[in-house]
Amino acid sequence: MMQMLRALPGLLVALLFACSTEAEEWRAPELRLGLVAHDAAGKEQGSASLAAEVLFALPGREKAGDLQSLVPRLQVGAILNMAGRTSFAHASLIWQVDLVGGLFAEAGLGLAAHDGDTGSASRPGHAALGCRLLFRETIGLGYRLDGGWSVLGSVEHVSNGGLCARNRGLTHVGMRVGYQF
Repeated sequence: MMQMLRALPGLLVALLFACSTEAEEWRAPELRLGLVAHDAAGKEQGSASLAAEVLFALPGREKAGDLQSLVPRLQVGAILNMAGRTSFAHASLIWQVDLVGGLFAEAGLGLAAHDGDTGSASRPGHAALGCRLLFRETIGLGYRLDGGWSVLGSVEHVSNGGLCARNRGLTHVGMRVGYQF
């Protein structure tokens, strides 16, 4: 897990420079913290994980006006399992659409690096995930509260997409509380 966390700042810096060198266009980030049911219906079920994420608005998003939902936000975070099962760090692009009132929906695609089993055999209560680097998909439904706060229910799935011999994957279901600075 420490190797994943050490690699995350470098990944973030590379993504930031790839997107823009105009730092003045970056808005203050959104911080999200939450609790998820770890691999809710799979081999690693029965434990909880902490979720921590930071979301950044990419340059140009504010200028898109009514088309802001077409410009993704950069999300960097981690899922830390509290029972010693698979944890991972991730970077994703998140698309968000305002619905009615304070309701919003979001979907995202990205990559995750995990500390779980990759071989053909796995420890009891652990899934064999095949590759160290996985694809990450997420969907969520949230509500914006007053003062920059929001709550979000989400489902996320990580797997190798069939690129390695094993493709078990993990699916998490949970809630997050967010604050937009």
